[in-house]
Amino acid sequence: MMQQSEPSPEFGGQCAFALSTGKKGVAGKPAWSTVRDGKKYLFSNPVAKFLWHVLPSRQSKAERTWAER
Repeated sequence: MMQQSEPSPEFGGQCAFALSTGKKGVAGKPAWSTVRDGKKYLFSNPVAKFLWHVLPSRQSKAERTWAER
């Protein structure tokens, strides 16, 4: 049986929650990651990861910030 490989982090490994607030260049850490819809998101801390889950609009905001780079 073939093992599926883990997806590469979105946003170049930056903290997804920080991007959703307009902050660029905040490093995400693999210890605080999540996979949603086959995409891996990294976060700088566990609170950022928690807020990402409870505030669903953060994903689209992060994607907009990332697109502006």
